[in-house]
Amino acid sequence: MVYIRTDANKLVATGHIMRCITIAKKIKAFNENVIFIVKDDDTVKLIGEEFEYYCLPRNKITDIYSEIPYIREIVANDNNVKVLLDLYIFDAEYMKLIKKFSKVITFDDIFKEFFPVDMIINYNPHHYIYDYQIRYQNWNGKLLLGERYVPLREMFENACSEENEMVKNIMIICGGGNANHILYKIEKRICENELYKNYTFHIIAGFLGSDYDKLVEMAKNKKINIYRNVYNMAAILNKMDIVISAAGTVLFECCKMQIPTIFFCMADNQKDVIKGFGAKNVMIYAGDIRDDEWQTINSIFENVEFLAHNYEMRKKMRKRMQNMIDGKGAERIARAIVTL
Repeated sequence: MVYIRTDANKLVATGHIMRCITIAKKIKAFNENVIFIVKDDDTVKLIGEEFEYYCLPRNKITDIYSEIPYIREIVANDNNVKVLLDLYIFDAEYMKLIKKFSKVITFDDIFKEFFPVDMIINYNPHHYIYDYQIRYQNWNGKLLLGERYVPLREMFENACSEENEMVKNIMIICGGGNANHILYKIEKRICENELYKNYTFHIIAGFLGSDYDKLVEMAKNKKINIYRNVYNMAAILNKMDIVISAAGTVLFECCKMQIPTIFFCMADNQKDVIKGFGAKNVMIYAGDIRDDEWQTINSIFENVEFLAHNYEMRKKMRKRMQNMIDGKGAERIARAIVTL
């Protein structure tokens, strides 16, 4: 039995729960049962009816450690229990306590401390900057490192975008949230500048994002399409010539589909992505939106113009993305968990 402890809310957005659902589907395909353990109502909405779930009693939980007795009770009647943890708030002490009654799997892309678990996953292209082999040299667990383990949704497994010499369609996305109203500010820049009237912009308002009504209102009579609750992202991405994105899961989807991408940082856990996609010249890094919002948005649109008028550069970016991600990562993770 595999249990998955994760959540989605306006603070952590939806990336954690979405990759967990992707992995859960592959685990299920190996005839292993999966149950989610969550605390936030928004998580339940995203899980839907495909998987069972337990909701922890929020009014009785004061910190991460106080939820552990409830988790122990939930898994008590199962044999060979495995718990996949996917939130940055879970520290080594928390994992140590969970490991007393379960095998533990966790994601680790910030390399903060030694995690006393059975399996660690870091599929980011910058994983090589961390000394996993040294930190875990006397450890009996398993490391799943590198792009072979990127857990893309099934719709992306065989997806690849069309290549066009002329740029017509540009997507803007910040993931499941919309911290600091970034989508609104970017859309405002589009509306105020005649330079961008030749492009059609496609703005993805996240499931938990704010400003949706404002985005729709501002888009009236403009070549701007606003989307919300998108369930077939691959179909929309297939039409895009350029993507502007926060440094989250979307970057891997764009890489798989070979779409020239401009990305920016808006959270601490995204900083090292620059050393992966950015340093390898796979994508263009525009800056950290938190350090200098105005300069980062400027950089985004300077690079939009650069790519729009440089077909050769876009071809080079597409070529660098080829074969970087094969879309089978979720299946590899699921197999490793099932056989743990």
